[in-house]
Amino acid sequence: MGQWMVKGCMLAFLLWNGILDVRRQEVSLKSFWIFGTAGIVLNLWLRYQTWWELLGGMGVGVFLVAAAFLTREAVGCGDGLLVCVTGLYLGMWENISLLLGGTAVCALVMALGLMLGKVRRKDRFPLVPFLLLVYAGRLLV
Repeated sequence: MGQWMVKGCMLAFLLWNGILDVRRQEVSLKSFWIFGTAGIVLNLWLRYQTWWELLGGMGVGVFLVAAAFLTREAVGCGDGLLVCVTGLYLGMWENISLLLGGTAVCALVMALGLMLGKVRRKDRFPLVPFLLLVYAGRLLV
């Protein structure tokens, strides 16, 4: 039952922010506090990963936040903070896998949009819906 609580929280977190990212091109800081706290509490209660795995998962997000500052927001800072929270639930390697999968699907959709003339090269794409898609796909497989 504990694993379903973790997976449910993660899915709800990505769904909430995925909808916001599509509609407003922003993510919810309030959700970061709510789901970040829930992730820490669940980890303390269920002990499903070590502290090193938890910190490593958050480190992936910290790396993205640093990339956002270095690239002047070519990668959104909110996306980096979101990946910090997903790291609380997934740990480092699963978080890296989610991020790589989400960016790969985003790149494929953007490439298809470029070929069909629906997307311009400078257009911005929301990342969170693609992370949600990859995570939901992993839950179903």
